Amino acid sequence: MNASGWLIVAGGAIGVAIMLWPASGTRWSLRSREGRRRTRVPAELPAAAATGSALIVLGLSAGHAAAAAICAVVCTAAVKVLLVSRRRVAVAEGVARFASVLTNQAAVAVTASDAVARAAPLVSGPVGAAAVAMAADCENVGVDVAAERFAARVPSAVARSLADLISVSAEGGGRWAETVAVLEAEASQTATTARLFHARVAVAMPTVALVVLLGAGLVAGAGQVAADVGAWLAGGRGAALLMAGAAVVAALSARVLLPARAASRYGGLQ
Repeated sequence: MNASGWLIVAGGAIGVAIMLWPASGTRWSLRSREGRRRTRVPAELPAAAATGSALIVLGLSAGHAAAAAICAVVCTAAVKVLLVSRRRVAVAEGVARFASVLTNQAAVAVTASDAVARAAPLVSGPVGAAAVAMAADCENVGVDVAAERFAARVPSAVARSLADLISVSAEGGGRWAETVAVLEAEASQTATTARLFHARVAVAMPTVALVVLLGAGLVAGAGQVAADVGAWLAGGRGAALLMAGAAVVAALSARVLLPARAASRYGGLQ
């Protein structure tokens, strides 16, 4: 295999690593148990395939297509961190709100299901919908199943703990407002952490994608303006240079994207 081939292999390996690198730090013991897990195709994969295919259709080589595909992976991964973080903030704030109103209702409600029924209408958004569904399930299928379904609907470690507490409280009876208050404090802290990460890290991720796109645009523009440069870039040596550049960009971006992706998924959100 020649140098270009090795560059293609190395660049592809870096791109795959960015797509499949596990999110460290997740508390696996508290993740929602959803039964059979659905297979999800990473968004980076179709983005890379579409970009690479477009360059092949335009008559460029596999090296050019691989370089463009790597850049597409980096850009998609950066934007994905922003979107996952935004969803994480929404879920964390919803769980914090539900824990807050549930704490108030737990002090006056006779049973756990009664507290859930009173608190659920006071929460909005996806977490509110899941809470309303849990209140209905408490009447139809019992508190245990209802709590399990709530934990499956809300991808949050705190929601998992809250569901477990509701289930245990329904079985054992007694007053449980003090324990819910502890979870309320944890949910509030989780929401604050999610907002802080989103404001200081996640919102900067599209800048990474923008820098990569600007770099690719400058190279393409130089090839269009200078015919000799364009002809050289379209050749084998040009493809090898672009592959090397894309591999370096991916390696440098991975140092930022992989920790950010792991942090954005912390707490059970996928």
